Amino acid sequence: MEKLLTHAGGVLAGYVLTELPLDGTMISSLEPVLDGVGIVSMVLFSGTLIYKAVKTLMGK
Repeated sequence: MEKLLTHAGGVLAGYVLTELPLDGTMISSLEPVLDGVGIVSMVLFSGTLIYKAVKTLMGK
């Protein structure tokens, strides 16, 4: 259960990074980098969740 929450937290953190409003802040120039990191983390953690779910359904 702990790993499930960790992976779900990774997906949520990736979503937050992509939706983070940075206009008017000192780090607004990093917005494309943070968007990229957020997208990659969402894809990786979602893929891991799907893989583990299929693996559990197959009984392995």
